[in-house]
Amino acid sequence: MALTARKQLAHRIKVLRNSRGWSQEVLGEISGLNRSYIGAVERAEHNIGLDNIQRIAAALDVSIAYLIADPELDTPVDGLTEYTRFAEQDINPVIISRQSLLELLNLVNQKNSELILAYLRRCGVIIQDADTG
Repeated sequence: MALTARKQLAHRIKVLRNSRGWSQEVLGEISGLNRSYIGAVERAEHNIGLDNIQRIAAALDVSIAYLIADPELDTPVDGLTEYTRFAEQDINPVIISRQSLLELLNLVNQKNSELILAYLRRCGVIIQDADTG
């Protein structure tokens, strides 16, 4: 049985959010939406409006078309999208280790480390999961 459009969108948002290691709170903060609203959207409980789809797409750094596309017709977002975006703009991205940054944030007792990571990412900092030497 085919998923409804609302369930497809809910699933896509949840998968993209999880792939970034974000909580619903982080996605809510970046998109300007309430965490409980994000949760309801991911459970397909809300018939989400286009303005809010646009806000979530912008927060996840994907197009609206990608969020609502038929999953059988599109290609997956790969880990190189951040690098590609910078290459197209002829910008050298700042690349730091995710683990090193989290350790630094823990040393200064910062709350919401994942939120800070998300903001840095939106500013163009590429955060890698492992040190590459």
